[in-house]
Amino acid sequence: MSSHDFGGLWTAQKLDILREYLEFFPIALGGRFKLVYIDTFAGTGKCTIKTGPDGKETIEGSATIALNVARPFDEYFFIEARRKHVRALRLLKDGHPLGDRVHITHGDARQCLTGVLARHDWKASRGVLFLDPYGLQCTWDMVKAVASTKALDVFFLVSVSGLTRQAATSAAKIDAGKAAALDRFLGTSEWRTALYKPPATLDLFGDEQQLTRDQGTDAIIQFVQERMETTFPMVKPPVVLRSQNGAPLYALFFAVANPHHKARELADKVVKTILNKLR
Repeated sequence: MSSHDFGGLWTAQKLDILREYLEFFPIALGGRFKLVYIDTFAGTGKCTIKTGPDGKETIEGSATIALNVARPFDEYFFIEARRKHVRALRLLKDGHPLGDRVHITHGDARQCLTGVLARHDWKASRGVLFLDPYGLQCTWDMVKAVASTKALDVFFLVSVSGLTRQAATSAAKIDAGKAAALDRFLGTSEWRTALYKPPATLDLFGDEQQLTRDQGTDAIIQFVQERMETTFPMVKPPVVLRSQNGAPLYALFFAVANPHHKARELADKVVKTILNKLR
């Protein structure tokens, strides 16, 4: 089975978090519900990451991790847009003892996820969804569709570097394309007033200077958190995954779509232990 070169040590960190939660989930809910795992940017099942200036290591990707947990899910849905990656996933499916439980969908996740979600009776099913785009390929409609199941626990990898590229420090540098990308990803135009503020002082001509946002990433991450809290009953503060030089690359959010307090309490207890290892 082929792998693809992507990421660094932060990739291993997010996959370790996913692995631990997938080990817990079927044990906690098995026998009461049909269990489903959905991977929206599934890759190949393996990835080769950079471990240093000259080092590389091939590790299991999310699809392989999900298939190899001690107590398996009843069904696995892998969505992948790249033909080469789909071929690798099919090899993984054909060679794995649980291959008959695997469904592979070739296509854009934004278009395919709705169909995958519609296949299930979410009153009788529960699941984990891994929303793991490379950049800002997700739309807020996807996030809302996941939340509407009221049955999925979600790991959502948000590209902090992608958001900061679109949300320039100066509002004047955000062209129509960047603004549309932010609207699509965040599902609102409220970021304009939430993130960009006028200066406290006026210039010599009495006009307000350019609207700007804080140069850091805290405000952007907090805004995504607040947006998710409008959609999911429970959202944990994210783990920020950083490059080797400490720059924030991604924020890994965990959210629970099930509004029942017992479901939220159980997920919160387990994921808190897992996420605290990396905070």
